[in-house]
Amino acid sequence: MSFLYIKTKMYTLCWLKNNTHIYNYLCIIPPLNQIFAIFLINTVFFINFVVYYIYQNIIHTQGTFCIIQYYTALIGERRSIMFGLYFGDYLLKKGKISHSLLMDVLRQQNTSHIKLGLIAVAEKLLTSKQAEELNELQKHEDRRFGDIAIEKGYLKREDVEYLLKLQGNPYIKFVQALTEKNIMTLEQIEEALEEFKKDNGFSDADLVALKSGDIDRIIPLFVKTSVPFAGECISLAIRNIVRFANSNIMLKKSYTVREYSFPSLAYQQLVGLHNIFVAFAGEDEALLSIASPFAKMEFEAMDEDAFDSVCEFINCSNGLFASKLSREDIHIDMTPPNYAQNKALKCDGNIYVVPIIINGKQTDLLVAVDQKVEII
Repeated sequence: MSFLYIKTKMYTLCWLKNNTHIYNYLCIIPPLNQIFAIFLINTVFFINFVVYYIYQNIIHTQGTFCIIQYYTALIGERRSIMFGLYFGDYLLKKGKISHSLLMDVLRQQNTSHIKLGLIAVAEKLLTSKQAEELNELQKHEDRRFGDIAIEKGYLKREDVEYLLKLQGNPYIKFVQALTEKNIMTLEQIEEALEEFKKDNGFSDADLVALKSGDIDRIIPLFVKTSVPFAGECISLAIRNIVRFANSNIMLKKSYTVREYSFPSLAYQQLVGLHNIFVAFAGEDEALLSIASPFAKMEFEAMDEDAFDSVCEFINCSNGLFASKLSREDIHIDMTPPNYAQNKALKCDGNIYVVPIIINGKQTDLLVAVDQKVEII
């Protein structure tokens, strides 16, 4: 800290020296004004100190744009429509919906306001007949759906409060879009959900997690690790994709390999008390789905600038992970990120592979902990 203090003071003095007109002015103004001027100089000094400290301790170690983007993303973070992507893809494969209709449903899911009656039926608090009755009564009475339901004895006040909390639920929005477009009835949706659960080996708790749209509850359904730090590193990287690149992604079941061939790869090594290898691999179009939104500019191909963007994303994510570990007295250093094309990875142990579908293209997240990974 004392080193930063000296460096910052030197920076401030250099700034005054380079702005001689300000320095000369300070020498001739009256004493009272000099006191005020000294206050201004100290303020400049303090600002420079803070800026320099933030740069050295946060931005420099975690990626140039990482902190600003991280907090911007947190402010705008919302629930993912991941359930709609999974269930919609299942309905598409089963021939229950066309691709164009599915796209319409997903678009409506992002913009629609959920009807309380639909949520009540989906949550099995009302029958379809009761919900229709209440909707008809609303046409003749200027009253809220919940108030009428309570008066009729169909719902309790705590039921209505619970339903109101669910109005932003992505699962309910998807179901509403399906029914409003007359694609499926609620009964047909329930039947398809049971088949979807069975075919994917999901438990009731798994399905509830998927319906929630909460990425932290969804990740464990697809990512299974037994190695310390691997799960944390993978989860953070996926959350950062949702925050910085695309909130509507699909995960596939993770698996392990010892060798992995790739067309394009962006990677980084973390070294220290633990050695961690983190990479994103895939076809160029797949990696562009990270590069373009992270840089906030459209890349037409995976050129050097596009690779730099993916590398900066990895650097950002790993910087946040390294900071977390340092708070636990686990210190690691981040080597500069790099990229390679048309080669392969060879590992002494296991590399965790997590397939991630972004905009219909698959990108693989690769993580290895305390294993020697070579590019051959």
